[in-house]
Amino acid sequence: MQKPIRFLAMIVVGLCLSGCSTAATFTIKVNGYTDPGTPGLIKPGGSFYVIENQEVKNPLLEKEINGKITKLLETRGHAVTTFEKADYYLMFAYGMGEPRSVNVTTPDYYGGFGWGWGGGYGGWGGPAVSIGIPWGGSADSTTLYDRRLLIKVVEGSAYRTQKTSPPVWVGEAHSVGTSSDLRLVLNYLLVADFKEFGKNTGKAVTVEINENNPEVYSLTH
Repeated sequence: MQKPIRFLAMIVVGLCLSGCSTAATFTIKVNGYTDPGTPGLIKPGGSFYVIENQEVKNPLLEKEINGKITKLLETRGHAVTTFEKADYYLMFAYGMGEPRSVNVTTPDYYGGFGWGWGGGYGGWGGPAVSIGIPWGGSADSTTLYDRRLLIKVVEGSAYRTQKTSPPVWVGEAHSVGTSSDLRLVLNYLLVADFKEFGKNTGKAVTVEINENNPEVYSLTH
C-alpha cells in the first residue's frame, strides 16, 4: 500500500512544480503620441535613418540598440537608408531610475493537494493521500527599478534643412520590475514600443511581453 501512496505523492508534487515554472513576463506601459498639426502619420514603407546620441557614456550599447531598432523597422516594411535619403529620422533615449525598496507582505494560509480514490460495494471508500504545503505570513523587502525608453520620429526633409523638426510620433515605454539589467529589459521595451509604432494610443496602454516572444528572441540571436 505504501508504494502506490508514494507514487501518487510524486505525481502531485510534479504537477505543482510544472505549474509553477512559467516564462518570465514583463508588463509595460506604452504611450504613443501624434501631432495633429503635422502633415500626416508615418507613411507605410517610409524610409528611416536612426540617429545615435554621440554624448552617451556607452557608445557600444547605443550602437547595439540602433541595430535592434533597424531590425524592428525592417520587419515592419521600413527601409533604413542614409541620412541624405531618409523620409524620417528616428531618435531614442533610455534610462533607469534609482532603486527603491518596497515591502511585500505574504498572508498566512495553508495550501493542500488531495488525491484519492474509492470504489467497491456498500459505499466502501479506498485510501486517499494528500500533501499539504504551509506558508507563513511574512514581510519581505524587494528592490524595484523604473526602466524607460523614448522613441521620437521627425520628418526628414525639414530636419535636413532646418536641423530641427516637430515630432511626427513619440513613443514612451515604461516598466517597473526587479531586474536592473537595462540591456536585457530594453529588448522588451523596444518590442512593446514598436507594437504601437506610429499610433496615437490616447492613453497609456498595457503591453505584456514574455521571454518567449519571437521578436524579443530575434533581437537577441
